[in-house]
Amino acid sequence: MKIRVIPIILLFLTLSTLADSRSVESLAVDRPDGSKINYYLFEQQHKLSSDVLLLLLQGSDCNSVLQIKSIFSDYRNVWPEADLLLIEKYGIDKKLGYNTDPERKDCPVQYLQKDSPKQRLIDIKTVLNTLCKDRSYSKFIVMGGSEGAVIANLLTASIDHVDATISFNGGGRWFIDDVLYNIATEYEGDEDANESIKGFKEFSEHILNSEPFDLQLSGHGYTWWRQMLSTDQYKVLQGVNSPLLIVQGGIDLSVSPGKVNDMVLALRKSGKGNIEYRIYEGLDHGFNNIKGLSERKRVISDINKWLKETLSNNPNKSIQPTANASAD
Repeated sequence: MKIRVIPIILLFLTLSTLADSRSVESLAVDRPDGSKINYYLFEQQHKLSSDVLLLLLQGSDCNSVLQIKSIFSDYRNVWPEADLLLIEKYGIDKKLGYNTDPERKDCPVQYLQKDSPKQRLIDIKTVLNTLCKDRSYSKFIVMGGSEGAVIANLLTASIDHVDATISFNGGGRWFIDDVLYNIATEYEGDEDANESIKGFKEFSEHILNSEPFDLQLSGHGYTWWRQMLSTDQYKVLQGVNSPLLIVQGGIDLSVSPGKVNDMVLALRKSGKGNIEYRIYEGLDHGFNNIKGLSERKRVISDINKWLKETLSNNPNKSIQPTANASAD
């Protein structure tokens, strides 16, 4: 079976060197299998502690979260007064150099074998349980883009102490629709697009109807593909009861803005009044305009205004330990 897959669900942030004015703790906690979850807490220096924790979740690439410049230049400013929490994916630490190639040869084998939405969710809950033993926060904000948006939605649906969630450019109800949209945008000729689309549909059916097998495609293994293809974001968002803001670029080529619109409309018809939706018609997956200029700061400013209003309307509540989860 011939399959051509365009790199999809791109990293929602770009890399550069780490630069942050806060004190940072490089921390780790053990998983049940003996491996370590590497994570970082950037604490405010101008006061003993912040009462707000901001968790930022990266996209689907094989890179250290510390290598992502726009976390520190832009995304942390959705709530700049917060302590910032960053969590590495399975098998990754800060020693891994940056590479945009989804088929990079030095991606850790452990990452390819173990990384998945469920594993990320388990790791986040483990880190939060560890943090809340030593620190107390009255507000908890979760933000993610692309794959990180899916993880943010899954997390908020599974715990009850998230005060506000921002998920951006995370796609519609089904991952396959976004992949097929991405493939179609890469081709000028209908014949080539149709061939690739057919190939990916066959691949998807094979993944969903097969036992685990050795796979490395677009920088991911069987478990990641199986879970992404089987996740119903509409159903996930039905389980979110705290304030959630969905942000979508109108000229995004990595996920389908149309499918996002359809999902949001269905959520509204179902009575989900806690979900707000904002579409930026002239911006792409990275919030760049048609001239290639970043308008990320404008989007971040708008999100900050939404958060100020949202958090002011919610009573303070401290982060509580979460129930342990297990990967399938």
